[in-house]
Amino acid sequence: MNEDNPGHSQPETENCLEQPPVRQDRDKDQQQQQQEADSIPPLQVTPEQNKLLESALRIKIMHALADEPLTSKQVAEKLHKTPGNIHYHIIKLFDGGLLELVRTETAGGIIQKFYRSKATFFRSENFSGFQFRKEDTVEHFVTRLSLSPSELKAFQQEMMKFISSWESKVTHGEEYGIDVIIGRLHTNSLIEPEDGP
Repeated sequence: MNEDNPGHSQPETENCLEQPPVRQDRDKDQQQQQQEADSIPPLQVTPEQNKLLESALRIKIMHALADEPLTSKQVAEKLHKTPGNIHYHIIKLFDGGLLELVRTETAGGIIQKFYRSKATFFRSENFSGFQFRKEDTVEHFVTRLSLSPSELKAFQQEMMKFISSWESKVTHGEEYGIDVIIGRLHTNSLIEPEDGP
């Protein structure tokens, strides 16, 4: 009982041990992992590998295998697809050098292979962009930004994070191409504000 305020109990000090900030530690770990992921450059791919990545499903598989090694059955469950379909695509990606075999386990006489993706961002020298027919173009967006080198880097990281979040979602429907180009503009003269009357 609390002597200053009878009727109200005061917790005993020895039972009030501070709990470590588990949530904060987890958030810090996630932030550190995100910073490390942001600093990883895109994987340079060959024309053959680029061809393998011309599929939204295969891009989703690469994302599904980015965090932890999984079997084709586990990826199929994660993406709500049939195991046979996913296994076919995983073998193609593995044979193309885009996945690594992390380990093999035997369970009940069945060999399980655990794969991990080598990257989720790719760069290809010979990808020249999508050529959309007019009737297939959904959106064409153009803008200009003034950015310092550090702001440009932050913008690129935010944009790639946003695109990556959509690439890794379980979605349904038709396949769409996204073609983003960022380039420095060279202008001959700046537009000066008009003088007042």
